[in-house]
Amino acid sequence: MKPDLFITNGVVVADHGMFKADMAIHGEKIVGIFSPGEKHQAEQMIDAKDMWVLPGAVDSHVHFNEPGRESWEGFETGSKSAAAGGITTVIDMPLNSSPCTLNLTELKRKAAIGEKLSVVDFGLWGGATPDNIDDLEGLHRGGVLGFKAFMSNSGIDGFNHINDGDLLEILERLGKWNQILGLHAENDSITACLAEKLKSSGRVDRKAWLESRPPFVEEEAVNRALFLAKNSSPGIFLHFVHTTLRSNMQAIAEAKKKGLKVTVETCPHYLTLTERDFVKLGPVAKCAPPLRSEQEVEALWGCLRNGLVDTIGSDHSPCTWELKAKGEKNIWKAWGGISGIQTMLPVMYSEGVVKRGLAPSRLVSMLSCNPARLFGLYPRKGVLQPGSDGDVVLFDPKKKWVIRKENLLYKNKHSPFVGKKVTGSVEMTILRGKIIYRSGDITAPPGTGKFLSRQSFSQTRTTR
Repeated sequence: MKPDLFITNGVVVADHGMFKADMAIHGEKIVGIFSPGEKHQAEQMIDAKDMWVLPGAVDSHVHFNEPGRESWEGFETGSKSAAAGGITTVIDMPLNSSPCTLNLTELKRKAAIGEKLSVVDFGLWGGATPDNIDDLEGLHRGGVLGFKAFMSNSGIDGFNHINDGDLLEILERLGKWNQILGLHAENDSITACLAEKLKSSGRVDRKAWLESRPPFVEEEAVNRALFLAKNSSPGIFLHFVHTTLRSNMQAIAEAKKKGLKVTVETCPHYLTLTERDFVKLGPVAKCAPPLRSEQEVEALWGCLRNGLVDTIGSDHSPCTWELKAKGEKNIWKAWGGISGIQTMLPVMYSEGVVKRGLAPSRLVSMLSCNPARLFGLYPRKGVLQPGSDGDVVLFDPKKKWVIRKENLLYKNKHSPFVGKKVTGSVEMTILRGKIIYRSGDITAPPGTGKFLSRQSFSQTRTTR
């Protein structure tokens, strides 16, 4: 058999180490990994000399905002940005679209839009709110890869946060289906009280946003959810998204040791930006939970090195610049969300591997292997081995460059990472054996991506 594609002279980065190897792809699948130097023929030969060969990243936390808020982003521009960042699979969140993905009808609607416009493969989250508990089963049967809930105000009409009783009910239902619940964990009553107190005193400055959501409101919510999950029905699988604190990472690790099925994600902005950066940058860096201190950022890196973090997700949450600019003089008026999907891999490599000595295999675990395992996509996604999808990234580990606004493929080209100097560049992204991005250009049309329904994959969820 003559493969469709053959990649030679590269260094493969796997979750268990790095090694020189050649790779053959045929019919969308990897069909062979070979010792370097062997002679092979293929329809297309790619020389990966001086490049690292990575499994396509799986970003399990994106907001493409479609349908309903296409002016903010959309599947086409969002997925092109993903491809340019070495991401071959995304899982889109259920809020920020209008209407939100809270029932089977809206799930089918969103999936159809994604199949028409996405350049990369995609899965979908379903929402879990106090108002759609009876729709959870329909979303599950419709193929969602997980459910998302808020313990604090989401800021989105129709996507209400859950109380403790709702959480127990949702966990019980999802546990029966081996489904995962992703939690935004902040204490709602305390954040609301602090925000009202600050607003009443006339505070509109940037530090007021930080003071309205101090670290302890996140710490309390995570520990409360762990306690309730421990006393809930067996079979539940809890996943904490955009976690910012070392204390929470440690609490989650202890819960794992005691047998609770729980995992945790953090994001590039919590690993690279600080409270000081937020005060300087303003609305473009506003998010919830907010950015933390320099000490907490370094402590978080220690958690990564020690294996306490399961996944890294971009939490790409764009909006129009007008919605950000509203907060220049009054921080409460700015939309809270950071754009960062295109820059996630190079920023994490630059800050983690180059600057702090993080093992490349550890980075690949958190960006590719673990999210694929967690959301039931492994081994089709997240790994380079025979039988897996031919999702491959060629990465130049030595290239130095500056993130510039004009190079971003977002619909709204703003990001707190603009101007950042980084080392490491995505040179080529391959999806199921087809080159979709090469040296600054998208080379595949909208609709190249496939909808990844849960029914099409293994039901197993693991991270190790």
